[in-house]
Order: sequence, then C-alpha cells, then structure tokens
Amino acid sequence: MFTKLDKTQYLPGEKPIMAWDGNCGFCHYWVLRWKKFSGDKVIYEPYAKVADRFPDIELRYFKQAVRFIDVDGKIYTGPAAAFRSFSYGKKYRWLFPLYQNFWPATFIADHTYRFVSKNRPFMYKVSVALWGRNPVKQKPYWLIYAGGVALLILGMSVVV
Repeated sequence: MFTKLDKTQYLPGEKPIMAWDGNCGFCHYWVLRWKKFSGDKVIYEPYAKVADRFPDIELRYFKQAVRFIDVDGKIYTGPAAAFRSFSYGKKYRWLFPLYQNFWPATFIADHTYRFVSKNRPFMYKVSVALWGRNPVKQKPYWLIYAGGVALLILGMSVVV
C-alpha cells in the first residue's frame, strides 16, 4: 500500500500542486483528464520537477503514488489526491467528500489504486481501449463492448 502523508511545511504557493510520475503513460493520460475537471486551478507537474520544493517529503514517497499538495500544505495521496483535485472543479467535486466520509469508498478506491499502480502499462492499454487515445476527448468505446456482450447473451438465450 502507499504511504499517506499528513502535511509539508513548504507551501506550494497560490495554487495546489499535483505531483505525478512524468515517465508513466497511464499517469500522463489520466493527468490530462483530471486537468479538464480542475482547469487552471491546480498545477500538474511531474514529481521530478517539484520534489526539490518540498525537502521534507522524501523522493521515495513521490515515486510511490501521486501527491496533491494543497495551498495549506496538506498532502493527499493516491485516490485522495485525484479526488481532491476534482474538488477544484465542478463536475466531480462530490467524490472527495464521499472518499473522506464513507469508509467503503475509501477502501475500494485505495485498493483499486494499489492494483492500478502495480499494473500501469496494462491499465494504460485498458484505458485507451475503453475511452480512446485522447483523454481530453474520450469516446465511450466501452459502450460498444457492453453492447456486443449484451447482443451475444441475447443471441445465446434465443438459441437455447
């Protein structure tokens, strides 16, 4: 599991910073998507560019999971980081309170994040297969797959 950190004494400035793995295709894909939700209210940077600004956060923690450093220095990790960035937008701001206040959501999100982070190359391929190559203008390819499965099941039930 990833280590959750509490706070840094080094504030990011006027905008919070999302520090992510700049060498990861999966991470890049989803950071582009998250930017669409939060707009210019959050700074998204690879951790290699911002880690020096936060000397009280060891590099190993930046490598371990995405880190959202809020303007007050509070650090959100993994799914909490993503959900906190959504709260700076309008569309999915309800996800952060759900994650914070409903333990089954926290449990599911944390364990899903752990699975995804250990399988990022594969999960990048899944993301592209389900939503297309452009994370900003995703296409619902998953609906085509679901429809195909539904037709297959319907066809099998008609034959039987």
